[in-house]
Amino acid sequence: MRIQKLTLNFSRLTDAAFENKAKHILASMTANPNFTDPIPTLAELQTAITNYSNAMVAAAELGKNNVATKNKYRTELELLLYQLGMYVMFIANGDVTILISSGYTLSKEPEPQHLDNPGMVVLENGITSGQLVSTVSRPRGSRGFVHEICDEQPTPATVWTSTPGSRSSFVFNRLVPGKQYWVRVAATGSGGQIAYSTVSSQFAQ
Repeated sequence: MRIQKLTLNFSRLTDAAFENKAKHILASMTANPNFTDPIPTLAELQTAITNYSNAMVAAAELGKNNVATKNKYRTELELLLYQLGMYVMFIANGDVTILISSGYTLSKEPEPQHLDNPGMVVLENGITSGQLVSTVSRPRGSRGFVHEICDEQPTPATVWTSTPGSRSSFVFNRLVPGKQYWVRVAATGSGGQIAYSTVSSQFAQ
């Protein structure tokens, strides 16, 4: 089971949105019984927010020094919020209710990506005797392929000869001309996902 975490990267927030988020976290943490001894302290966080807010007002009038000062205080405030977020996650120990009470945003759970079946294998003879070329469509969510071949009618006990690769097409070499072969292709995805094509058969030439 995945332990829920907090979003501690604020770089995508505008200056104003970041200021509001920092103030919301401070308000949520103040007198919060879940966090009796926060590190860094809320007094330090309040000071950092005040410095940043004042610098934002000055930076509105532009000027290199004003903008540089605002950026400096933003960096300091981001660091404090990162450290405080780590403290919150340590105290919460995965408890979502406690995490939410801090005012931080929960990180999104990665959505499992469905791996489609690669469909039917298209088999063709290669340009050289003893070659078979297998091709499948590249299904959504695939990261690689495993091309498998055998020289007997497949059964659940069949041992396939497997060759992994990144392409949806593969050339089997050194086959016996006139012999029948069976081929299937597995598409592989994230998290160990695997989806097999149907089995196709062809005589090598």
